[in-house]
Amino acid sequence: MGETVTIRGQSIAGGGFYLGTPRGYQDSRLPLIDPTLSFSGQADWRGEGLGYWPRYAGLNDRERGTLLAFLNSERCATTVGIGYVFLYFYGLEHRLLRGLAGGPKGQAEGQQILEEVQRLQQHYGHHGSFRRYSQELLAVGRFKLGLVNASVEEGDDWSLEQHVRAAQAVMRHQPLPSGLAFAWAQALTDGVRSTTWDVVRPEIRTRFAQLYSQRFNEGLVIKPGRSRLALNYHWAGPGEGTETIQTDLPDITRSQAPVRPLIALVQQAMGELEALRKVRRSKNGTPMAELAAMPDALRGNKVPLTFRALVSDLDAALAQQAVSVIATSRLTQGCGMGVPDRLGKREAIALIQALEALGFAIEPDVRFHGPSLTPDGQVVVFRLPDQAARTPSVAYAAALLMLQAALAVAGQGSEINQSELDVAVAAIERQFALPESERRRIEAHLQWLQLNPITLARLENRVRLLPASEREAFAGVLLEIAAADGHVSSGEVRVIERFYRALELDPARVPADLHHASVGGRPKTAAGGGLNADMIAQKLAETGRVQSVLAQIFNEAETAATGRTSSPNPSIASENAPAASLAEASSDAIPELDAEHLALLERVLQVAGEQWPRADFEATCDALGLLPDGAAEMLNEAAFSVAGEPLLEGDDPLYVNDYVRAQLAQTLSDHKKPRQ
Repeated sequence: MGETVTIRGQSIAGGGFYLGTPRGYQDSRLPLIDPTLSFSGQADWRGEGLGYWPRYAGLNDRERGTLLAFLNSERCATTVGIGYVFLYFYGLEHRLLRGLAGGPKGQAEGQQILEEVQRLQQHYGHHGSFRRYSQELLAVGRFKLGLVNASVEEGDDWSLEQHVRAAQAVMRHQPLPSGLAFAWAQALTDGVRSTTWDVVRPEIRTRFAQLYSQRFNEGLVIKPGRSRLALNYHWAGPGEGTETIQTDLPDITRSQAPVRPLIALVQQAMGELEALRKVRRSKNGTPMAELAAMPDALRGNKVPLTFRALVSDLDAALAQQAVSVIATSRLTQGCGMGVPDRLGKREAIALIQALEALGFAIEPDVRFHGPSLTPDGQVVVFRLPDQAARTPSVAYAAALLMLQAALAVAGQGSEINQSELDVAVAAIERQFALPESERRRIEAHLQWLQLNPITLARLENRVRLLPASEREAFAGVLLEIAAADGHVSSGEVRVIERFYRALELDPARVPADLHHASVGGRPKTAAGGGLNADMIAQKLAETGRVQSVLAQIFNEAETAATGRTSSPNPSIASENAPAASLAEASSDAIPELDAEHLALLERVLQVAGEQWPRADFEATCDALGLLPDGAAEMLNEAAFSVAGEPLLEGDDPLYVNDYVRAQLAQTLSDHKKPRQ
């Protein structure tokens, strides 16, 4: 390397090639440049006639002249045919693997050749064949010289060098680096190697790294087996074929058992990124849809350029207060939707999910028993805590009803007193164990209710659905709110009397009960206990109506806005009848699912084939009082806990995972067996 020679009067600088006339069989296998052969000064840079395994002796004069001109250059021109690069590469390959001297001198020359191959990769690595051969030479060359490439795990493909690096980590009882673990597991995972996943491959790698760290901390340590690794090196040079290189490293490919947990993590990452993959491959994909489809764990702090103006506005609005009123049109414009004529449920959910990805939430939210959004209306925006639920708890539904009734009472005076609102919020926090995200949502909904009050007649219909055991406690909280400002108006008394009638309590008790409340007491017949959200859920569940009743209570506003009445499809209701009985019998078979989601699961188990039309799925959810997107997410979360894979995939139609379906069916079946 670096030596200058003269060939038939032409000076060639740089070295790095074999020069000489072959005199026997061994010499004939060398990639020699024979100085006795003629060459031309006219170049043929494209080298289209070189063939797949060219030899210097087989070239014509123009081709030999072109190769010598290439060797006398910086050896980086991208216009040169790749065949000329390979002719140079053959000499480096032979020298590195068969021609190095022993000792420090050979070690130093070998490292010099490795550096030259890496330099060539920078200029010609875009050529697939050259990239593959050069990577394998680097892997075997480093192994021969006892060198370790610390950055080898950065590649996605399971290369020879990654194989060697992983085997070295196993032999030394070292934790497997995340990048190597991903490349190894990816090579063994069906589907992920398809080019259709290329659009989200960086995200798969990142999500895998997160899951890998959570599962194995510093990394998975694999116990080495007794089998030794044999490297199969495919020579680039002509006539050499494949050479087997025996090593003292463990053969980590003999068993897939150690890598199965890694395959499961790759599959989990793929499941979480399926929605994003579909958006990016769709012709109709939008930045908002892509943002909404991004898994929570990958959203990070970097705001996409499209949404920076909106985020800036929302940050300013919430700089000094917890909630803020904002025009719906500002949100739709900021998310790239313009000002649509209408916002259907699907469009509203897409908008809400995009805002969640940016760290914000709004009220009303159609997934949390809110009415439909109107493009020319207003919403209340607030910051969303991390890991906030995407579907409401039963406690939230009961708390929301309490809030609406409380505001109806407080709003009967000349003006709504802040002390009454404070009591209402405090009572809800005392009565219901809501997570932080739902406490913030309640405060935002309170702000929205002051702008969009609910009619008293509608609230009366809602409270009639409360179980009898909870009615006294419910009335007690209303009395406490009315008495909070030290004055109970006649309008408040009339409203409370109407609620008493709806609760099937004697309205004649109201004056006495108000007196008790004003001095810090409770209604005489109240046992002193507070509202029990679990009791409410249990009582409703006994009639198989947990979600359907709540949907009836909280979706009336949407029905009124659209002018349509929603009644369950009789055929679907009859299909779900046996499912309800199974859900009751299996209420704790899958703890993540309540009665209605268990009923939906039973319906999925009955679907014929692997596809379920979206319309049928939504109709089934409607009959059970479930929101389709939230219900699918709930089923998939339960499926991951049981089988490690999602149950439902795709959009329209939905695809049912047969393996997961069988695992869930077995879980329900096992739970129904009598205990010994």
